[in-house]
Amino acid sequence: MSCNQKIKNFPEKNSTILKEIIDKLNRIMKGKRRIMYSDIINLILREGLNGESYNNLIIWCNYKIRLGEIFVEF
Repeated sequence: MSCNQKIKNFPEKNSTILKEIIDKLNRIMKGKRRIMYSDIINLILREGLNGESYNNLIIWCNYKIRLGEIFVEF
């Protein structure tokens, strides 16, 4: 599997981490607006979350942003 395929398939393989981050962001924002990919990156950096899964999540978010997507559709 190529590196590009790994990035594209991140949500399928790591849905629990993504769901936990989205739930946390929903609690923080209290539904005031939709969650953006940059919100996920900022939360990971602000809380100092480490590990390969979090690094891959940041890469996936950057990939989606470069595609022109702003809001998370999960």
